[in-house]
Amino acid sequence: MTRKQPRVIAVPLSSLPELREVLAPFLGGGATRGNVVMVRLGDDALGRLDELVEAGLFGSRSEAAAFLVGAGIQAQKELLDRIAAQTAEIGRMRKALRAIALEALRKTAARGRRKQAP
Repeated sequence: MTRKQPRVIAVPLSSLPELREVLAPFLGGGATRGNVVMVRLGDDALGRLDELVEAGLFGSRSEAAAFLVGAGIQAQKELLDRIAAQTAEIGRMRKALRAIALEALRKTAARGRRKQAP
């Protein structure tokens, strides 16, 4: 007579409503995770993801990684806000530089056409 193997159904804690509420800020505030990012991880980082999944906190490596990325972003909010402000300033400066360069090139082209005119 063969014995039936017991079934174990593990439900990740992230699927529990009360934990979902706690994790939401780290997982995008409830927004869907529709963006895919491919990353290469070292053995230690992969082991940590696996530990989170094995502990039943997350249902997948992807979910655990999304949590860790979100937690890192939140932990470094001040730095990232400063970077965003500087990046915006760089964008404005590039736009102004392009306008200056384009105007100079137009003037040079116009002078060249005048010299070639009969």
